[in-house]
Order: sequence, then C-alpha cells, then structure tokens
Amino acid sequence: MDSFFTVYRKGIIPLLSYLPILFITISILIFISFSIMNQLNVRNAIQANNLTAKYVTNMVDSSLKNISIDAQKLVETGGTLQKFLDAPSDKALEFDISNMLSSLMVRYGLIDSVYLYRAKDGKVLDQSTIRPLSQFPDESFIRSTLDKPYTGVWSSPRERISGGLGSPTSVPVTSLGLKIPRDSGSLGYLIINVKNDALKSYIDQMIDHTITTAQLYDAQGTSFFNEDRSVSSSDRLSADVVSNYTGWTYRISIKGGQLLDFLFHGSTLWILLGLSAIVMAIGSTFYVTRRNYKPIESILHRIERFSSLVKTGDAKAKSNEFAFIDQAIERLITNNMSFQEQQQEHLVIRRQQFLQQLLKGEFGDDRGAWEQEWQHFGLSAGHYIVGVLELDSYVQFGLKYNPNDQSLFKFIISSVAVETAEQNGLRVVVEWIAKNQLVMLLISGESSLLEHQILQLSEQIRAWVEGHLDFTVTIGIGMPADDETAIARSYEDAEAAVSRKVSLGSNQIIDAVEVRGRQDGEWFDYLEMIRTIVRQLRMSEQDWQNELKQLFGEMAVHRLRKGDVDRLLHYLIFHLEYELDGALPEVVKPWQEGVKPALAAAVEHSDTLRQLELDFQAALTQLASHICELSQSRRHNTLMREIRDYVAEHYMDPNLSLTMLSDRFQISSKYLSQLFKESIGENFSDFLIGLRIDNAKRLLRETDTAVQAISDQMGYSNPTSFIRVFKKIVGLSPGQYRESLTKTAARGSGQEEQERLERM
Repeated sequence: MDSFFTVYRKGIIPLLSYLPILFITISILIFISFSIMNQLNVRNAIQANNLTAKYVTNMVDSSLKNISIDAQKLVETGGTLQKFLDAPSDKALEFDISNMLSSLMVRYGLIDSVYLYRAKDGKVLDQSTIRPLSQFPDESFIRSTLDKPYTGVWSSPRERISGGLGSPTSVPVTSLGLKIPRDSGSLGYLIINVKNDALKSYIDQMIDHTITTAQLYDAQGTSFFNEDRSVSSSDRLSADVVSNYTGWTYRISIKGGQLLDFLFHGSTLWILLGLSAIVMAIGSTFYVTRRNYKPIESILHRIERFSSLVKTGDAKAKSNEFAFIDQAIERLITNNMSFQEQQQEHLVIRRQQFLQQLLKGEFGDDRGAWEQEWQHFGLSAGHYIVGVLELDSYVQFGLKYNPNDQSLFKFIISSVAVETAEQNGLRVVVEWIAKNQLVMLLISGESSLLEHQILQLSEQIRAWVEGHLDFTVTIGIGMPADDETAIARSYEDAEAAVSRKVSLGSNQIIDAVEVRGRQDGEWFDYLEMIRTIVRQLRMSEQDWQNELKQLFGEMAVHRLRKGDVDRLLHYLIFHLEYELDGALPEVVKPWQEGVKPALAAAVEHSDTLRQLELDFQAALTQLASHICELSQSRRHNTLMREIRDYVAEHYMDPNLSLTMLSDRFQISSKYLSQLFKESIGENFSDFLIGLRIDNAKRLLRETDTAVQAISDQMGYSNPTSFIRVFKKIVGLSPGQYRESLTKTAARGSGQEEQERLERM
C-alpha cells in the first residue's frame, strides 16, 4: 500500500501539475479566438453600415432630385412663373404664384421655404407677401446667388435669415437656386430651401439610434447637423458614402465604438499574445519538469492558489467584455434583419417607381439608367403590349371589404395574372399602379402574336375573377409597342380603352383597336341637350325625361370616356343650379339638401351609363315634383301657360311684342314682363329669341332652305339681324352651323362604312 501511494505521488501528482498550464494556455487561445470572431463581426457591422449609408444616400438623393425636377418644370419657358416675372404687376397673378410655391412645399415635407426673385423690379415673392429685396431677410444669399455663373446645384449648409428686420432669426438650410430663364437668369431666380433639421429627421427614420449614428457633410467637409467632427476624421468603424448627385458625404457610425475600435486595432496584439502564451506554456512545462524535486504538495497548493486567482480575475473581465459584445452582436443581427426588410420594401417601391417611369416614357434621355433598371428587374428587350385591369364598382368594393381584405384580393388577382401567364409560357410584369388599376406588361420576342396572347391572357383572368370572387374586372388592351419608348403610348391606349367601360359596360375586355378613331361627338350638341333638359325641368314640362334619355343614348352611341361623361354631367348639375338659383329660389333648399348630393354621388360612384341614367332619372324626378308643386302654387299660372302657348304658336309673327300680348290678354306690359320672369325664368325677349333660334336650327338641320328665307320665317325683317342674334346664341353663324352638321354626318357615315367593312 505504501509503494502504491509512492508511485501515485511521484507519477500522477506531477502529471496533474501540468493542468494549470494547459488551462491557462487553452483559456488564452479561446479568448483570442473569440477576439478574432469579434473582429469579423465588427467588419460585418462596417459592411452593414456601408449598405445603410448607400441606402440613405439613394433615398435623400431621390427626394432632392424630385424637388429639383418639379422646380425645373416650374421655371420652364412660357410657364406661369415666367409670366409673373415678365408681365406687369398683378395681385391675382401674385396670389396664384404664391399658391403654386405653397403647393410645392406641401408636396415635399423637406422644403422649409420657397421664394421667387423678380429681376425687373428687384422684388421677392414668398408664401406670405411680395416686398423689395432690400426689405427681404435673406437678402445677402439672393445677392450672392445673382453673382454665381451657374445655378441648379444644392448649396452647402448655410443660415437662412427669417423674420422681420427688427428681430431676425436664422435657420440652418441648404438651398437650390434656379435661373429664369435657365441660360441667363435675366427675369429672376427661384430659390428653394430645405431645412437641415428636416434632412436629419428624414435620415434618422432610416437608421437604428440605439447602435448607429448618422452625419452629413458637404464637399468641403462642413457638417450639416452641427457635429464637431469633420468629414476628414479617421474612424475605421464608420462607413462614408459620397453622393454622385450632390457631392455630399454620408457617414454611418457605430455607437460606443471605443472598445470595438480597440478590438479592431488590436488584432496583431492578440496574435502576438497567443504566440506568447504558447511559448509560455512550453517554457512553463520545462520549468515545472525541472522543478519536480520540490514537494509536490507545495507545488500543487501554489498552482491551485494561482489558478483560482487567474480564473477569478479573468472571468470578471471576460464577463464584462463578452456581455457587451454579445449585446452588440444581437443588436447588429436585429438591425440587419430590419435592414433586409427595409431593402425588400425599398425594392417594391423601386419597382413601382420604375414601372411608373416606364409607362410615362421618362427614361428616353437617360439610357444608362434605363439599362440599369431594366436589367435589375430581370426584364429583357423585345416587343411589348400593355393591359390595364380595373376593378368594377370600386366604391362598393371599398365599402364591402376592409383594407386588409382589399389588399388580399389585389394580391390574389396579381398572383392569378402571373400564374396564368406562366402556364401559357408568357413573360409578364404586373403591378398595382393605382388603388383600382393593375398594369400588365406583356413581353414577347414576336410582335405578330402579342395581341392574341394578351387577349387570351386577359380573358382567362377576367373569367377566373368572375367565377371565384364576388366582384368583376374590366381590362383595357393597348396597341403593340416595338421598342421601350412606345410602351407609354400602349399604356395610354389601354387606359383610354378601359375608361370607355362607362359606355360599353363592365366585366369585359375592351381592345384599343375597337375604339380607336371614334369621335366623341360635337360638344355643342350635348350642351344644347343639357340646356333643353334644364329649361324643360324648370318650366315643368314632361319632355325632359325623353331629352335625358336621348342624352345618355348619344353618349352611349359615341362611346364617350368616363372623364368626358363626368364633365358633361357636372355641367348639367352646374347649369341646373344656376337656373334654379335665378328663377326658382324656393327650390334651392331641397336642391342643395337632397337632389344635388344625389347627382354628385351618382357621378362619383357609378361605373356604367345605365346606372348613371337610373340615378339621374330618380333624382331629377324628385326635383321635378318640387318644381311642379311650386309652379301650381304661383299666381297666374294658367294665364301664363296660355300666354306661353300663344307665343310658341305665333313666334314667327314679326309684330309679336309685349305690347301686343298686353292688349290681347288685358294685362299691363310691365306686370306681364314681371310674370314672364317669375314663371318662365327669363324675360319675354329672351324667350322669344330662344324659340326662333331653336326652330331656325331645326330648319338648318332638316332642310336646305336658304338662310334669308329662314330669317323671314322667323320674323326677322333684316337677315343681318338674324345672323347676328344666331351667332350670339349658338356661337356659330347659320352657315357655319349647317357646315358643321354636314361634316359630322360625313364622319358618322364614314365610320359606319368602316365598321361594316370590318364586320365583313
């Protein structure tokens, strides 16, 4: 037993004396490994900062470019701004320009102020008033801008002086000045100020304040946000991106970067420390081996005491440092995930913007940007055609479903469009460009099959929606486009085609070929129908219903667009309100409270002419009942009807006058004139002229009677007087009116002949 313990003490115990050395060595190497991993994480953080800086740069540049583009549109030659600068002083024009500048500020929240300098009289117009340059708070900047050889570039950060001359205040801004005209600036300057605090708030929305900070510097290294550090400072834990548009530098940095910077710079130190640990371990092994002659208990005791001290101190340091690094890594991962989500959202927005520009044809001047975006979205060149899908009865759709359900249905429709195209072997790009419109861009290598393919695809989508959903869609098809620049025209044709569903009906496919070349009819014919409807309503005649039916029938025959139908019906509402206000003030209250809102709602919510006709028929019938009740209650209603019938029968009598009527019906001419105004809504002479002109127009349309003969029949002894009155009422001379009718008939017969040939 004693020999056993002797062997144990001389063999096992000296072997265990090497464990502290092994523990220390492994601990140091593990710590160094963690440090190297931390260095990699720091580098990943720097890369994430670089991506964030690029994203911030792109978003800020895009906003500033949009402001610059809209401002350049305002200063175009011949525009309203140039009229203000070149024309004599006009309060109304100054008010319009001030509203235009205010609308630009409303459209872009970054804008702090906009003002316009007029070189002719040295005055400055802003959103509140116009005043001489010497009284304008920001006079010094305007004068410095006048001396610059070129404008159109965003300035370095500056202090904009605002407020009165007695108590001026300064606001940090960056400014954009544009010459008017652009080449000389002889008329004046447009100056737009963007508040630096607004830029900072806009940038802060795109970063995580808990771990990152953002700074912005101009080309000279001046800070926009009053930072002490300049752009030239060295910071290896930050990412700098220089904008190609403004020349500004965007810096994204990590907060609390001192420890991380120490770890980053100390990579060589950690490697040397690891090598030193290995050398120390080897040396210690030899040292312990050589010192085995000392009592084993003493050595073990000392190693145990030393090991416990090293573990206690080292563990505390590791706990503090690694806890911080762990939190930083966790936040970086969370921020990176959030950044990826923002990137996906940005990609969707970028795709929508690209498609909007493509449909508007705005890439023609910048071929490089066109190719970059085209390749980014995986599109290839070829032949194109555009279809526009529009949800039918969108107002009812919005009332029936909540926003989440609406988004789901829109996603379903776009997915059906993509999957149907893939099943047919077609390449299609779909995007919702409006709340109720989906654009489908079909791409094909062969132009001969484009129309057939888009028609087949559209019919499959329409049939699927009708069979599986509770609503329907109408799809308009544009003309084929042989290159990218013609896509905008194809989109315009498709949009025009789908807009005609108001007259052609919903839940169908409308090809631009079917409606191309169709005339919308002569506008004065529609206006004359509307005036007749209003007059008959006001006079309680029952024929207004037939006239209303004829009006909607003419709009359906000519296949008017939704916008044209809306304009005509709004004119009917306006003209009816004007006549009622002048002739029947007692009816104005029920008109304002019931009839007018019903008519306006019908125009806004109805998708088809049939529904519009029913809604207008119901509302106007209600109005007609009010007018009829009022007419029956008025005095001398029967007498005025007899007088009106007599005038309608003898309007061709050249001697017909108030005096003649006064003698015939035994009533004073003055009181008769008053009754005419109250009962009919217009004086006697206007009523008589209206009857004569209406019948003259009928003779011009239906007969070949000469103008002089028509003048004699209408009771005019002098043809010149007849022509002058006719032109004043109609807007055309009798000869011009007859000629316009001839041209309209010729176009209509030619169109019918073309349709007959197409059917053959």
